Amino acid sequence: MTQPTVKTVHAGGYTTAYLEAGDPAATTVVLVHDGAYGTTAQLCWGPLVERLAPEFHVLAPDLLGWGGTDKVVFLDRSPYAFRVPHVAAFCEELGVDSAAFVGASFGGSLLLRALADPGSPWPVTRAVSVSGTGGPFRLPEGTAALGAYEPSIEGARTLTGLLVADLEGLDEHIEQRYRNSLVAGHFEAMQAPGLKNPATTRTPPPDPFLDQLATVETPLLLVEGRRDQLLETGWSKELAGRALAATAVETDYAHEPNIDAPDALADLILPFLRGE
Repeated sequence: MTQPTVKTVHAGGYTTAYLEAGDPAATTVVLVHDGAYGTTAQLCWGPLVERLAPEFHVLAPDLLGWGGTDKVVFLDRSPYAFRVPHVAAFCEELGVDSAAFVGASFGGSLLLRALADPGSPWPVTRAVSVSGTGGPFRLPEGTAALGAYEPSIEGARTLTGLLVADLEGLDEHIEQRYRNSLVAGHFEAMQAPGLKNPATTRTPPPDPFLDQLATVETPLLLVEGRRDQLLETGWSKELAGRALAATAVETDYAHEPNIDAPDALADLILPFLRGE
């Protein structure tokens, strides 16, 4: 098996940790992790990296607020708005001018946001979003349950159970999620966006995302889990009907098959990444 190397780079002014595996001369695939408490690139993507690395050059950054990357939060903009340019800076710093991108959950949403951005900030040649909708179609009760995490083994188990179809064999994953959630600044960075000024009421500005997505011509694969507890059923077909080169596919898994069924996910997405 191909083990990734853990590295750091200064990207966009921020210390950024990332995984790298595979031959740098091969086609690059950038993996963008989810947004749950305790996530890192390794926790989200580790087994998938091992499946992709024999064929691709794999890069997987820790996003701002997670893992070994700076615990930075902007409170005057959306969680996508400052992370899209950070990943763009990461790619630029590493000389990535063309790559396939795969995102899971929040990472998939971040990918769709970057795709829909008229400025084309990421060098995306083809894209896979696993349970990432760009923001719409989230179930309020699921969002609330994810946000209710309190650092403990049991809390990490409950949170992970929201992401996968089966917890069997994930004890080490759960233990690592808990330990990751104790890293200095991580919990605080996750909590900070929930702060509200009691003297004001904020009205979200209009969001052009769905209209912008309709102009995207990049090949896009949307992966939906039939057992997903966090998203509305049918979201992938709804989004695929809006983007010009998008395909929706349903699986028998839950929100993040990259965690509990990485081999099945690899078998699903590899032909797309190869351009077959």
